[in-house]
Amino acid sequence: MTLTGKGYYIWQLKHCENGDPDRITALAKEANLSHVLIKIADGAFPYNIDLDNGFDYARPTIQKLQRQNVAVWGWQYVYGDYPDQEAEIAVSRALDLGINGFVINAEKEYSSIAKAPAASRYMNILRNNLGSMPLALSSYRYPTYHRNLPWVNFLDRCDYNMPQIYWVLSHNNADEQLQRSVNEFRNIRPFRPIIPTGPTFKQDGWVPQKEDVIKFMEAAKKLNLTAVNFWYWEGCRRYMPDYWNLVRDYQYDEPQQQASFPESYIAALNSRDPETVMNLYADNAVHIRPEGAVQGKKAIQDWVVSLINDSPQEKFRLVSHSRVSKIHNFQWERVKNNGILQRGQDTIGLMDKKIRYHYSFINQNQKGS
Repeated sequence: MTLTGKGYYIWQLKHCENGDPDRITALAKEANLSHVLIKIADGAFPYNIDLDNGFDYARPTIQKLQRQNVAVWGWQYVYGDYPDQEAEIAVSRALDLGINGFVINAEKEYSSIAKAPAASRYMNILRNNLGSMPLALSSYRYPTYHRNLPWVNFLDRCDYNMPQIYWVLSHNNADEQLQRSVNEFRNIRPFRPIIPTGPTFKQDGWVPQKEDVIKFMEAAKKLNLTAVNFWYWEGCRRYMPDYWNLVRDYQYDEPQQQASFPESYIAALNSRDPETVMNLYADNAVHIRPEGAVQGKKAIQDWVVSLINDSPQEKFRLVSHSRVSKIHNFQWERVKNNGILQRGQDTIGLMDKKIRYHYSFINQNQKGS
């Protein structure tokens, strides 16, 4: 699936429209939100459950939203001291509540190289138990400012990257900060499609300018990012209602109106005609794979023929796609009878509408038929 449109984070449901699922759903539909992200766990404990009477605020809200075709993603703040227990409560809540996706919120507690094994352990438990449920990382906007955070350990098992583009104490450069964030994450492998989170909150006397919020959404559309999120619903509605209206009234359509280049590439693979695929490459194209690089259409064609011949009964399916200028990053699956046999992560750079270079990472998350 590809997440598109506008989304809002909810932190404390009982403070969000007084915890009224009908009101939350009505406002989500009125604002044309495609998805809502609700906190369902904090560390090793469930969240948005009344500790006095055990009432689960999340369950009826999730059910109401989903009935109105609003996707619901759960999210969890993680600390990394007890990764097994954190993962277990995340899996339990996610499966019990029937959410559509899950977000891992990792920040200062994970800003240590020593936490890398904990990140891998946590993510492996999630992926092994949540199957194909899409996962996303929510963390800092600039990885160069937080080099010790185990980015790769988290992103390796994620489907999306949701950096927090909070331009606190700044004005007039929301677009530049988003562009810089995307550029920095492009230097990290694996690259995951980016869905940025913007601020509709106050902090230390700072309030984002309305024109900056608009500039943030416009920049995301120009970068062909399929969706945007905002932090956070109850704070915005209570203290900044004009900003809620601003986001509500902004039409964030899916930016790709015609077939994207990755869609054309996947369609060419499914044609099972190597020549159709090779027509997408420049004569001097370079293809870089884990086992080495090859240059020129003839050498690349040998690989394409092998890929097609190795999967005579399967179809290739595009899972997600993001684009920065002429660089396309996308994930694909090779499927048979709805069973995922293989996954790949590709980066393609275009020149004159032809592939000039192609990075491919195959056999990721292979599941078997």
